[in-house]
Amino acid sequence: MKQMLARGAESVIYKIDQWGFPFVLKWRQEKPYLLKDIDSQLRRSRTSRECKMLTISRTLGVPTPAVYSVDLDNHTILMDFIAGTQFKQLAGQLSQSTLISLCHRFGRLIALLHAGDVVHGDPTTSNVIVDEKSRLWIVDFGLSEMNATIEMKGVDLHLIHRALETTHWDIQEDMLDATLEGYVDLLGNTAEPTLSRMNEIRERGRYH
Repeated sequence: MKQMLARGAESVIYKIDQWGFPFVLKWRQEKPYLLKDIDSQLRRSRTSRECKMLTISRTLGVPTPAVYSVDLDNHTILMDFIAGTQFKQLAGQLSQSTLISLCHRFGRLIALLHAGDVVHGDPTTSNVIVDEKSRLWIVDFGLSEMNATIEMKGVDLHLIHRALETTHWDIQEDMLDATLEGYVDLLGNTAEPTLSRMNEIRERGRYH
């Protein structure tokens, strides 16, 4: 049994039943506007990288779906199905205290990645799953990278800021403040260069 959960610009996410358990199968679909060889090479490299980054992020203490198999020829990854709801869908329904608590934890998870010199690349509330025990899971590491610089980490935080502005505009300030507080709580003074770079990146955007 295969059930489509989501279709994005780059991939299709299915829920499948195998060995009596639910799993997620992520398939990177063809892009017909690219040359076939280039498209296949891109899909292959991104599938490989995501598989690797999911595993690395778990070793850093960030809850991510465990990978069970990867098929580079068919550009698929078989991984845990995380039963829960996108943070994006929940945020507007939560009490302020619960919202602040979840955002604080989200900030700490991003800080764990950055402490390991990893950036997520698309750290939006769409890529955070809240399970039935209110645990946060980070998903979709297709744009993540290792050996992250201060600039790359600043971009990660900038993307969070921008996503909150566009998706949660009415509660964005509370969400951003709590997220950055969680980030600083974990990293302490070492967070300052990245926060400064985030602000620089935002200022660049105002004048370009």
